Amino acid sequence: MAKQSRQWGISASNRHALRNADAEISNLEKVLTPDGTHSVLDRTYWRRRLYEIHKLPGLRLTQRIKLEALLSILEGHEKR
Repeated sequence: MAKQSRQWGISASNRHALRNADAEISNLEKVLTPDGTHSVLDRTYWRRRLYEIHKLPGLRLTQRIKLEALLSILEGHEKR
């Protein structure tokens, strides 16, 4: 009998995203720099990406802290 790898309560898309959360956060760190020079897309797009990753179940505390820092940077851009 094959091993079951299904994780109950987490959809397939979330499991995939959770595996890639560090890569996604790293990408966002490159784009959302404090000076804002690398962001070519609308801030609404980046805010949505941050929230999508942040609401994933199973994120580590360090990942959530990084996302909060990125959100602060984004909010700083919006105040300018």
